[in-house]
Amino acid sequence: MPKAARREQLLDTARKIIAEEGTEALTLGHLAERAGVSKPIAYEHFGTRAGLLVALCDEYNDRQVAAREKALATGSATLADITAIFASAYVNCVLDIGPEMGAAFDALAASEETAAFRQSLRQGYIDEYRKGFGRLVDVPPTEGNAIYAGFLGAAEALANDAAAGRIGRAAAIEALSRIYTSTLERYPRTTD
Repeated sequence: MPKAARREQLLDTARKIIAEEGTEALTLGHLAERAGVSKPIAYEHFGTRAGLLVALCDEYNDRQVAAREKALATGSATLADITAIFASAYVNCVLDIGPEMGAAFDALAASEETAAFRQSLRQGYIDEYRKGFGRLVDVPPTEGNAIYAGFLGAAEALANDAAAGRIGRAAAIEALSRIYTSTLERYPRTTD
């Protein structure tokens, strides 16, 4: 099997292990056994359990960024359009990939080895908010850091509630869009 295809197979198997057995069961040895490969193959792809968790979360992040960029490329120009794109990209990715990603992110938080990676993901989301919304509104940088961190917290909470079945997909997207819009419409429009 080509290396890229094997890596995808291992990541798919890892997501199944998390969904069925929890993150505690996710070891490279168990992954190799479930995927029907030798341990050295799993170690070659990920190095450590933390490396596997990083790969899972990185893949999830890449999917979310791609969904958002595809939607933004349509030329949406209003604040409502942009907030809907950001809200739907986040919620849809969480729901489409499944609750095991939340468990993988939680497992990342438990390790010092992966704390820097998790922080870089969070900073990446904040930077994307700044870039996407900065096209339309002028939010001062100091305020923006706090506001965009709050947006990420709201996105995580609403997506997790939707994944747990406490609210529906559409309700989560709508609420998140309203949070973004009602906060950002207070700031002056940018001028080109």
